[in-house]
Amino acid sequence: MKNTVVINNKQFPAIEYRGRRIVTFAMVDEVHERPQDTARAAFNRNRAHFIEGVDFLELTADVIRTESLYDVFAPRTAKGIVLFESGYLMLTKPFNDPLSWQVQRELVNAYFRHQQLQPTQPLTEIEMIAAIAADAVRQQKRLNQVEAQIETVAETVENIKRGNMRAGYVGYRQLVSKSGMTDAKCRNLVNAYRIPTDTHEFMTPDGLLSRRAIVELDPFMSAFRQMMSEAEPRGTRWYHPKMGLFQALGWEA
Repeated sequence: MKNTVVINNKQFPAIEYRGRRIVTFAMVDEVHERPQDTARAAFNRNRAHFIEGVDFLELTADVIRTESLYDVFAPRTAKGIVLFESGYLMLTKPFNDPLSWQVQRELVNAYFRHQQLQPTQPLTEIEMIAAIAADAVRQQKRLNQVEAQIETVAETVENIKRGNMRAGYVGYRQLVSKSGMTDAKCRNLVNAYRIPTDTHEFMTPDGLLSRRAIVELDPFMSAFRQMMSEAEPRGTRWYHPKMGLFQALGWEA
């Protein structure tokens, strides 16, 4: 039977995974007296700031079964997320009501740091080496993530400087030239036929960051040709239910 801990007058099982205390979203909601799934929603909103293996772990059904975590997760749970101390503190950072301050202190002191209050056996040489190696892996993982983020930012900045555009996309000026329609009618066609768009960031000659809308060319031209095959000539103009009256220079009515 697992040990239990009383936090905010509520009894919780003391759950450990690989020698570290963990909590679930449901436990956080209950102890902080928050509505169900409040903790999960907060985690999902800020997931980019959490590091797996350091702040949290995502456990598979096999791990839940082999680690006997049935009393933590519902039966037949496909996967479940657990938080370490740092993950819990990050998750509850926005919680600043009086109850949360009290609960955080109780959880940290009586739950997460319980082992610091108990006498521990000195680590053997092998355990010390393993601990050092595990810490090195965690540090390397953090470093790799930071380097990857730096590379992504650097690549984005370089692309902006060069004015690189996604392959197969063009601006509205090119669409006006190819279709013979006005800028407004080109935008009308894009919206009516739900043609893929994107935003192109580039540096102006005076060094300012600017943006413009770009459109995937092939779907645009395909929709344009379909629309023209359905349009009715109205004098020097054309009419289509999705476009209204419009001109298409180069297309004879």
